[in-house]
Amino acid sequence: MLNFSPYSHIRSSRRTLKRSLNIFLLFTMLVSQVYSQEKTSLAPTVKLNGYVKSDIFFDTREVISAREGHFLLSPAPVVLDKDGKDLNARTGFNMMPIHSNLGVSFNGPVTLGAALSGLVEGDFFGQSNADVNMFRLRHAYVKFQWTKTELLIGQYWHPLFVVNCYPGTISFNTGAPIQPFSRAPQVRLTHTVNKLRIGMALLTQRDNTSTGPEGNSSKYLRNSGMPEIQFTAELKVGKKNEFITGAGFGYKKLIPQTKTPSNYKTSESVQGMSANAYLKLLTTHLTIKLEGVYLENGSEFLNISGYAVKDSLDAEKGIVNYAPVRTVSFWGEIHTNGPVFQFGIFTGYTKNCGTSAEVEGPFYLTLNMPVKSLYRISPRVSFKSGNMTLAAEIEYTSAEFGIPDNHGNMINTSITDNTRYLLSVMYKF
Repeated sequence: MLNFSPYSHIRSSRRTLKRSLNIFLLFTMLVSQVYSQEKTSLAPTVKLNGYVKSDIFFDTREVISAREGHFLLSPAPVVLDKDGKDLNARTGFNMMPIHSNLGVSFNGPVTLGAALSGLVEGDFFGQSNADVNMFRLRHAYVKFQWTKTELLIGQYWHPLFVVNCYPGTISFNTGAPIQPFSRAPQVRLTHTVNKLRIGMALLTQRDNTSTGPEGNSSKYLRNSGMPEIQFTAELKVGKKNEFITGAGFGYKKLIPQTKTPSNYKTSESVQGMSANAYLKLLTTHLTIKLEGVYLENGSEFLNISGYAVKDSLDAEKGIVNYAPVRTVSFWGEIHTNGPVFQFGIFTGYTKNCGTSAEVEGPFYLTLNMPVKSLYRISPRVSFKSGNMTLAAEIEYTSAEFGIPDNHGNMINTSITDNTRYLLSVMYKF
C-alpha cells in the first residue's frame, strides 16, 4: 500500500530547488574563480631594467671611431702635413657615460597558443655623431614562444651577431670591425628539433646601414624591393659543461642608384653573400669561443668591406654596374668564470680580399677605410661585487692601410697601431 501525502510533491520540489541552487552557486564560484585568474593573467608583467656604465679611455694615437672616440674601430692612417709630420700621431683622452642603458621588458598572456613577451630598450649613444648623448632605440620587439617554435618581430641583433657566442670585451665595440656589429628590424622564425635550432630571418636596415653614393642610408636596400634573408642553425648540448656550435648563410641585394647624375633611370644592383661558423665551450671555470665570418658588401656591419663601381654600361647616361668587396674575419676568446674576479683575452684578424672582377671605382667602404688587414689583441680583468662591475682592458689594434687597385686589393700599404687603455664602471639594475 502506497503512502501518499498531498504535500510530498511540494517537499520534493523544495529539495530539487535546493540542489539546483547549490549547483548554481558552485558553478558561479567556479566561473568567478576562473574569470579572476584569466583577468589576472591578462595583465602583463612589466619589469624595468638596465645599467649605468661609464668608460674612461686613453689612446696612444688618433683613431677612426664613432661618438667622440667611444666606439673604436681602428687607428687612423698616416696623414702627412707639408713638413712631413704625421697629423694623426697624437694621443687622445675621454670619459663617456653614453653607453648607459634603459629597458622595459614584459611577459604577456598566452596569445594564439604562445607565451607572449617583448622588450623596448634604448641608450644615450645617439643616432649619429651629430646627436651624441641623445636617447636612441636599440631593441624593440614582440616574441611569440610556442613549445618548439619562436617568432620574433621587431628590432633586434642581426643574426650575424650571435647572442650565444660573441666577444665579451669591455669595449663597447664588441670586437668590431672583426666581429660583425648590427641591429636590424626583422621577422625571425626559429624552430627546435631535439637539440638543433634552425631559423630564418627577413631583415631591413635602420641604424646600421649600407654605404653608397649618398653616404650611409637604408634606401639602397629599400630600392631593391626585397629584404635581406638569413638562415641559421645551432646545436646546443650539455648542461654543466655546455657546448654550442652553429653556422649561418645570408643574401642581400642593394640598388645604389635609381637615377643617374644625368637623370636617367637605372636599376643596376650589387649583391652580397655572408656566411659564419662558430663554437663555444662553457665549463665551470672557463669559457672558450671561436668564430669565422665571410662577408661580401658588409659595410653595415662596421666591417672593412663594401663595394665598388665595376665599369660603365652607358657612359652618356651615366649607368654603371657594381662588384662587392669581400672580407674574411677570425676571432677567438678565452675567459675565466669566477664569481668575483674574471680574466679574459680577445684576439682577432680581418682581411680585405678585394673583388672577384676588375673594377674601375669609386669604392664605397665602411667609413672610407681602405684597410688591407687589421688585427687586435685585448686582455681584460673585471671585479664584480653585487650588481657593480669594475673592469680594465688594454686594446691593441694594428691596421694596414693602402690604395685599392683594379681588383680592390690594397697596395702601397703602411701600418699604424693604437693602444687603448680603458677603465669601466657599471651598475646593473
